[in-house]
Amino acid sequence: MKLAIVNLGCPKNQVDLETIIGGLRDQVELVDGFDQADAVIVNTCAFIDPAKKESIDAVFDVVAAKRENNSLKLVVTGCLPQRYKELAELLPEVDYFSYSNRTDNIVDDVLQYFNFEPASSLRHLLNPRHYAYLRLAEGCNNRCTYCAIPLIKGDYSSRPLNEILKEAKQLADSGVKELILIAQDTTYYGRDLTVNINLAHVLEELNRIDPIQWIRLLYTHPAHWNNALVEAVNRYDKIVPYIDMPIQHISNPVLKRMGRRVRRHDIEKLIKTFRRRIPDVALRTSIICGFPGETDQDHAELMAFLSEIKFEKLGVFTYSHEEGTPSFQWDDDVPDELKRDRQQEIINQQEDIAHERSQSLIGKQLKVIIDECNRDTHVALARSVWEAPEIDGNIYIHEPVIEGEFYSVSITDADFYDLSAKVIQ
Repeated sequence: MKLAIVNLGCPKNQVDLETIIGGLRDQVELVDGFDQADAVIVNTCAFIDPAKKESIDAVFDVVAAKRENNSLKLVVTGCLPQRYKELAELLPEVDYFSYSNRTDNIVDDVLQYFNFEPASSLRHLLNPRHYAYLRLAEGCNNRCTYCAIPLIKGDYSSRPLNEILKEAKQLADSGVKELILIAQDTTYYGRDLTVNINLAHVLEELNRIDPIQWIRLLYTHPAHWNNALVEAVNRYDKIVPYIDMPIQHISNPVLKRMGRRVRRHDIEKLIKTFRRRIPDVALRTSIICGFPGETDQDHAELMAFLSEIKFEKLGVFTYSHEEGTPSFQWDDDVPDELKRDRQQEIINQQEDIAHERSQSLIGKQLKVIIDECNRDTHVALARSVWEAPEIDGNIYIHEPVIEGEFYSVSITDADFYDLSAKVIQ
């Protein structure tokens, strides 16, 4: 069977699709265009309104292709059907929806629909073969008032450690050199298990897998860091000095309404701990602008805090009023134009911070991994320990190098978010 795919959403969604394709291994041939395909899987996102619109548009693109090819099968997976069970009535053109919100069940659903036997437990990576996302858990127990994830994925469910390690070793044996740890909240790992185990234990065990050289930690929550975890990040040599910790805001009234379980003092104390105990650490965070009740004073406090802390990486989003969440009961009282203005103010300020940091790296020597090579132009995209794939900037190298290999480089130029470098070794 010839299969085309459309993959939308976050890395957690990507892992689901990679697992599905792995389960279909040897029974399908992946093709690029709908016109070449016997079936299309659209893996959707439904976290906020723009993501839902993108997912629905992608489904209708395939529906249009079905008008030209009546035998084309359309399967929809991911967050959209998990959140909206009524889709089958609204979109009769879709041949099959997978409503399951757990990876194994989604894979079983799709295999049964195509009447295929499971072919493999190995994932089919959709990114370069030298890095892979490793899911530690599914679901979430945090219940932030703006977030629809519990509606979609349910309660937090940690994967057994032996299952995580088995997959990590399989990935390492297949050539993966960098593991990127993901979950809705990686720092919550193990709290739902009967055995006494936590994220620090996971890092200790993963650090022992020899072919793996870098281990990166995403989606941490400031409420769930502790001394043992900070020490693990500092102690184990393969854990890169990069921490992704969305704070969402810094004003205490806003944090309280968001249900974030921390206050400004907790966040400041944690950031000081990171920078004191983890040498050369890069901190990435995310901010929400225009949460219900956010005042000019709240925004000014946030701007001043970000100016003082100078996060190395930062993403900023406008609040999305999502049905079913606790905050949906409140007035969405910050006008959209004001949300966007506040977002742009933060972006402009962060550009200055990022430019200052980038300029300070000129002349520095860094270890990088090559993500992509253009054999015609000899322009390569690389990353250091301070960049996660796709969400952070690139390091450009204008000379022949090999994809998936590590190099020592010297930084020669910089703009706001991207760097240029020459190979030393």
